[in-house]
Amino acid sequence: MREITTMGKRPSYDWILGGALPELGRHSVAKHEVFDRYIAAYIRTLTRNHLKRALNLTIVDGFCGGGRYILENMEVDGSPLRMLAAVERAQSELDAARVLGFEIKADFVFIDDNPNHVEFLRDQLHRRGHGARIGKDIRIITSTFEAACPGVIERIQNKGRAHRSLFFLDQYGWSDVTFATIREIMGKLANPEVILTFMVDSLVNLLSDKMSDFRALTAIDYGRDDIRALIALKQQKGWKRIIQNTVYGHIQARTGAAFYTPFFIHPEKSNRDYWLVHLSKHHQAREEMGKIHWGLENTFEHFGRTGFNALGFIPGVDVCEDVLDFGFNDNARSRSEAAVLDQLPRLIHAAAIRDDAPLTKQAIFASRCNDTPVVGDIVDSQLAFLRDEKEIVITAADGSVRRSAKQFAWDDRIQRVRDPGLFSMLRLNAA
Repeated sequence: MREITTMGKRPSYDWILGGALPELGRHSVAKHEVFDRYIAAYIRTLTRNHLKRALNLTIVDGFCGGGRYILENMEVDGSPLRMLAAVERAQSELDAARVLGFEIKADFVFIDDNPNHVEFLRDQLHRRGHGARIGKDIRIITSTFEAACPGVIERIQNKGRAHRSLFFLDQYGWSDVTFATIREIMGKLANPEVILTFMVDSLVNLLSDKMSDFRALTAIDYGRDDIRALIALKQQKGWKRIIQNTVYGHIQARTGAAFYTPFFIHPEKSNRDYWLVHLSKHHQAREEMGKIHWGLENTFEHFGRTGFNALGFIPGVDVCEDVLDFGFNDNARSRSEAAVLDQLPRLIHAAAIRDDAPLTKQAIFASRCNDTPVVGDIVDSQLAFLRDEKEIVITAADGSVRRSAKQFAWDDRIQRVRDPGLFSMLRLNAA
């Protein structure tokens, strides 16, 4: 994993055998923690079915670096070694819990275009006892990620139909990974997920520099008219946030991902922002990543409104109105819960008016979870409140009434009572 730098620049350090280790920034520690936690959550989610005995998985580190750093005068592992350790821990937990056994069949692909970095990582793997695995379940590729990706996709396809795969792409700036490549991953694989760092401030600064070469923007599918439209937004109040929110939608639209979580990391001693963007095809993946952000309180931030429909530019609304400027903490959670409680009666009422098919928790969440800090348990808590207030009735798929449950399944059905109570009427009238 490499240090984030501005567009067009490379890190000021290298991994060289016998040389000094590079210093790991605190913001990179946060990314490593997300990677660890997400691998654990991913495996935990896909091993809940006790009838299954194995999980085929490919983990790709597209900018792997040398795998070892200095942090506060101590040596620490980088992303390749931490990914290996995360899977080993998950396997140990399954060995202890599953009497009949369970095997995680994980392949690791570590990619870096610098031969010195690859040599250093190979040495680290041998030192850790993984040397015999190189060329088997561990592949090390000296290449850019862009050049290596087609072969990686083909190898995943040859493993079976499920295509379970995690791509960790900690790129230098915002254009080392093209959106065309991400579309290829999403289009050719059944169940891929991409975790992408994106230095949005560098992009915004590029738009501010009249002398800049805008050709790099073609890597993320911006044409001349798109660039003019972004530059025109600089005339608006709060233009920086407006541009960032506009780029959110562009990323989702141009990468082919149905679900995503775009949240900010603030590097220490820097005013520059970058995103950790999670792209996937399934709402459950988005849910698990959302829970990790809430668990890492005050490490990440969400610049948008609370509740659903949290991002995007709304004419006449202050772009800074109701932003979660305190990170994923208790204050942000209470504000999110209040916003969801305000919105749910309207959503349920609108579904009843349209006479939609039975409204489920998944239908509420999956169509609105992008662009928002809301996760499933926030929705659950407010559904439970409305049920206890006799505003709605919640039933399981088998027809049983959920009278006291505090957590709900994705396919639980939600119906308003025939005559909305005072609580819901106040919210409907305020709409």
